[in-house]
Amino acid sequence: MSKNPKRILVLYDLPERVANHDQPEYLLNHNDRPTERDITRAIKRMGLELHVHGVYDEVKELWRKIETIKPDLIFNLCETYRGDRSHEGDVASILELAQVPYTGSRPSALHLCKDKGATKKIAGWDGIKVPAFKVYSYEDYKFERFSGQFPLIVKPLNREASEGIAQASVVNDWMACEERANWVVGRLKSDVIVEEYIHGRELYVGVVDDNNGLRVLPPRELFFANLGKAEPMVATYRAKWDDAYRAKWGISTGRALNLPAETRKILIEASIKMFRAFGLRGYARLDWRLTEAGQPVFLEANPNPALAIEDDFAKAAKLGGYSYGELIAVIIGSALSENNEAAKPENKRASRSS
Repeated sequence: MSKNPKRILVLYDLPERVANHDQPEYLLNHNDRPTERDITRAIKRMGLELHVHGVYDEVKELWRKIETIKPDLIFNLCETYRGDRSHEGDVASILELAQVPYTGSRPSALHLCKDKGATKKIAGWDGIKVPAFKVYSYEDYKFERFSGQFPLIVKPLNREASEGIAQASVVNDWMACEERANWVVGRLKSDVIVEEYIHGRELYVGVVDDNNGLRVLPPRELFFANLGKAEPMVATYRAKWDDAYRAKWGISTGRALNLPAETRKILIEASIKMFRAFGLRGYARLDWRLTEAGQPVFLEANPNPALAIEDDFAKAAKLGGYSYGELIAVIIGSALSENNEAAKPENKRASRSS
């Protein structure tokens, strides 16, 4: 595969079938889909041949699209199938079978990082500080106490975008904890993770593979300007997606300033360690809380985070010295470089013998 691609297919997901989903203009001018809009515009500015395809519920159409246009690379923005986020890794598996280079993480990492309990176990095993936690299975749900210290926070295990997380998720006794866990199981039909709530700064650390190795971007921080310092600071669903709620509480993100050198060093080393341990690829974001003593505590990993110009990852990349176009080019180049490396005969032999 050439390191200089000419034909790019941008793959994204749809909440329902759309007639013109495979027309580039649909994304180039779609202000309600800023990530897709910004990436397709960046690809066009590179002078590359742009193709797009939206996925709802038809795998055959996707396979036919790949066979017809024979893309040099697929820019994978697909997170759902039939609106179900649990299939994000399954869509990536199709791209693996098609043997076409694609951006972002592989199926194994996409599935792993949806399990907040599994990633915390791996992080803890690798010596990274994590909150005490317990996972409750939806299939054989039975609430039990564990050794965590209050306050605790109750979350759906596998949901994203803070779905199912509210101020009521932070609890101060076992009765409230069980009540909230019962709500998650009953209302969301989901496994539950209950973990110690860390009252401190919330940081987002981006990692990108720029072909010279993994580069950690300047950390971003979540701010609640209108919230009392003693009040729980929770990145709830409304805190992320409700503009009126964000305005009321002064919610924003920005560059994390005044981080002690030792804290920054831990964040850099631990984020790279987690990136590798989880099998992440290309680019990802690691979420952390700082204890009152300033010690980073790992919360979760986000493969393939949102990439719109106004999203935190792109803003962090800009602070790290990448223009938006350079960031998209680096992500594309990383996917192609890994594909070329894996295709070398000596690496194929090594893979078979391992």
